Amino acid sequence: MPSNYIFNAAEDHNHVIWFGTDKGLVTYQDGKWLTLDIDNGMPGNYISSLVSDEKNGLLVYILDKGLYYFNTNTKTLLKKYNEIGTWNSLKIKKATKDKNLIIVHVISSTGHQSSFYAFDRNNIKKLLPLKIINNGKEKLLSLTNGKIISDLSIFENPEKIEFENFTLEQNPLGIIRKENNKIVDTLTEENGLASNFISDIIKKNNGDVYVTTLGGGISILKKNNSKISFLNKNINVRDIICSNEKKYVISDGSLYVINKNRIENKYFLRKDILSFNVYGDELLVGSFEGLHFYKLTPKPVLIKTFPITTGISKIYKEGKKVIFSTYGEGIFVLENGKTENFENIYFNNIENLFNITSGYAATSYDYGAIILDKKFQPMAHLNKNNGLESNFVTCAFSDNDTIYIGTKKGLTTYYKNKTIQKFTSKKDFHDDAIKSIFRDNKKQIWILTDKNIYKKSGYTVKPLGSLRLIDDNKDRIIQGQYSVKENQLFLVTKNKFSIIKLNKVIPNKHTNPVVLEKIIANNENLNLKDKIVFTDSDKDIYFIFKSVDKEILTQSKLYYKINKDSWRPFNQPRSLKFSPLERGNYTLSIKVINEDGYEGYLKNPIKFKVIGPFYIRWWFIMLTGILASILIYNYVNEQNKKKYVKRLNLLRVKHQVENERRRISRDLHDNIGAYVTRLISKIDLLKTDANNITDENCNDVRLDAEHILALLRQTIFILANKETTIIALYDNFKTYAQKFFQTDNIKIIFEENAENNRKLDPTTSSSLYRIMQEALQNIHKHASATKVEINVISKDKIIIFIKDNGKGFKKEELKFGYGLQNMKERALEVGFKFNIYSDNTGTIIELYEI
Repeated sequence: MPSNYIFNAAEDHNHVIWFGTDKGLVTYQDGKWLTLDIDNGMPGNYISSLVSDEKNGLLVYILDKGLYYFNTNTKTLLKKYNEIGTWNSLKIKKATKDKNLIIVHVISSTGHQSSFYAFDRNNIKKLLPLKIINNGKEKLLSLTNGKIISDLSIFENPEKIEFENFTLEQNPLGIIRKENNKIVDTLTEENGLASNFISDIIKKNNGDVYVTTLGGGISILKKNNSKISFLNKNINVRDIICSNEKKYVISDGSLYVINKNRIENKYFLRKDILSFNVYGDELLVGSFEGLHFYKLTPKPVLIKTFPITTGISKIYKEGKKVIFSTYGEGIFVLENGKTENFENIYFNNIENLFNITSGYAATSYDYGAIILDKKFQPMAHLNKNNGLESNFVTCAFSDNDTIYIGTKKGLTTYYKNKTIQKFTSKKDFHDDAIKSIFRDNKKQIWILTDKNIYKKSGYTVKPLGSLRLIDDNKDRIIQGQYSVKENQLFLVTKNKFSIIKLNKVIPNKHTNPVVLEKIIANNENLNLKDKIVFTDSDKDIYFIFKSVDKEILTQSKLYYKINKDSWRPFNQPRSLKFSPLERGNYTLSIKVINEDGYEGYLKNPIKFKVIGPFYIRWWFIMLTGILASILIYNYVNEQNKKKYVKRLNLLRVKHQVENERRRISRDLHDNIGAYVTRLISKIDLLKTDANNITDENCNDVRLDAEHILALLRQTIFILANKETTIIALYDNFKTYAQKFFQTDNIKIIFEENAENNRKLDPTTSSSLYRIMQEALQNIHKHASATKVEINVISKDKIIIFIKDNGKGFKKEELKFGYGLQNMKERALEVGFKFNIYSDNTGTIIELYEI
């Protein structure tokens, strides 16, 4: 909120709350605070009094500036009442005997002079002077014609409001709460009010009460409130427990006992407390020294200690048996003075231990969760590999055979150790972290996060945003504990303790209606009563709707749908912009989803039409004819050019095919012929001397034969395929490269990103293959490399990289040697650019489709 100093509040005829502050007139709309001050139309910032006329506006008194009538629909000041000067003090109250009149009481700075006026809701033009009548019993206010309109006591007695079964009475130190005219208690800062300095109390039409304060902002008392809060300042909470119809909190080594919504007692136990539990009159405390047994009442007294030095994370008691988990040594069971230790193969640094139907769930912030049977034997290990959104597990809960695991990034449901349902923090929990999962006594499953609470309904979760577990974005829920017996949820945040009565939690199924406010096209407002028609040349078409958020901090979301498209969220709080629109008929549907997930719809979808411009002028017809003639001429000319280019391409392809035949013939002669000649020589050598028949020579002969076979397969692949794809070509080349470098001590790394598996004609595929083959031969002969990276990318264009970590080329070699010119020519023939980059760290060959 722009200011914490709030002097008064008023509800207008649209059920929107307005606040008078020291920084202007403030309201909450479209998910944010709106402030009207001296920079945007107000004559001053200090709004000391205001009241609603329950029609179209507010009566507003601006200190040192005067009394004004403010229209809440247009958000403008319509009139200043010159009858009222710039008095130091002014109070406004509703008349008690005439509902159409509002009384204005102005007081001088000395308090010795005052005047009364009446404001008529049905006539805002002027104020009517009033006079005081004393009939002996009471003082009354009347018009100059003698008509009595109100008691004068409304300015003398403290403000009183009926709320539920109580009467709330404003007091300088808080709000006195009475029941049957007897004081029950006083609402102050200590039990939830924003501040003790109350400036105003108003009751909304829906029954909620707003309390404005000087310095603390606003406190809201919700009708049928399910949440009771009290301050929790400077308390670093470690753990909480609900037991014996009381709430227990461990913080900074102290035990806090909370009873009947107040901190009843505080006992310091020890500074290093890690965990605790309460069983009747027995208090069990875990620390870095071990397990401590206390007698709880009348105050905690240490009875005995069982030493464990790794630290205790969770404690349970079942009859005479005490079960506790540790940070580093797994789980211990203490019974009759004897202990038994249970460790497992997954992890023993246990952050928390949860009692579930099948046994226990041991959780970790690093390794997920282990499901244990009642004898502490592992049944399953649940982590990111089998369904969890994160290994940072915060809680576990079981419901018969179903297990719920909450993590920092979502919730996963398992049945017989198989994932059956997942909810992610990003999609389902508004980026919240799961804190607790529980089923209430009405069999409803709840999920508590660090900012909100959700109800599980079938395969969905619905947020209860209207419950307001935290008051601002800086606050966070630290822990939550559900009490089955009381059907209450005990919460601890950074700033407060809160008790949620779940039987009073009623989701807000109401959504405020969606109302079209105006349509703007080309900076002009359209008449909503007329048929809505646009042209396809219209720009900046806006559909603007009235705000659907009437309550403070509510954040409903608007969605729209065009014809039968899917629903989309508004980009702006309550306006849609279209620019431009194609011709046709449209139906625009609008819906609103409130904080609790319930939907409301625009009563009548908006139907409109987009038409093209209708031209009938002679110059347009002539211009169209000339343009059509030019287009026809260009079209015929273009077709002739395409035919000519096609014939040239056919001749080029024929020429390329002939060249490719000659290349293949040359390659067969040069490559395969050379290998065959060398193979024959080696066989003859082996035949002449039997001593030469060794494993090394045989492997050498076999290697030559494999090279011949690889070359033949590669040639057959190119000739046999009329067309191929980039992936098929790359796969074939990978096989060739692996064979080629089989005896070299060279590591090959293949990478590919073929989003578009392009088809290649024989000429292109052959040329690319030859270029890549030549690159490998150069690496083998000249590079002295130990690593080669081959990367193919196929998106809009094809890009091929071949990179080695060899000694590189010199500048003069780059220009003339090693067949690089042939590689460049091959690339250009098939529409590729050939680049080579080389230095003493290696060489990169790049083929880039032009």
